Amino acid sequence: MRNLERHDFWPGFVVALIGIILAFCGARNLTGIETVDGGNAWETQLIRAFAFDGLQFASKLEPPPPPPGDDPEAFERWARQNQNAEPPTWKVRVDTAAKAACPT
Repeated sequence: MRNLERHDFWPGFVVALIGIILAFCGARNLTGIETVDGGNAWETQLIRAFAFDGLQFASKLEPPPPPPGDDPEAFERWARQNQNAEPPTWKVRVDTAAKAACPT
C-alpha cells in the first residue's frame, strides 16, 4: 500500500508571512534625504517625489555684497574671501505633497 501525500499548511504560511514582512520593511527604509516638513524621507516618498516633480535642489548661495563705501582694503578683503569660497554642497529635499506630473 502506498503512503498518502500530506500537504502541510503551516510551513508555507510561515514562509509567506516572513516574505510579506521583509517586503514591507524593505520598502519602508529611511533615506538620508530631508523632507520639506523635516525629518528623513522613506524610500517610497522619495520615489513618489521623483515621479511627481517633488525634488527640491538647493540653489547656489549668493556671494555677499561688496562692502559699502570706497575703502580699498575692505574691497580687497571681500574679493579674496569670494575667491577662496568653496561652492555649496548639493542638498536635495523631498516635497511629499507634490502633485505635478514628472516632465519626462
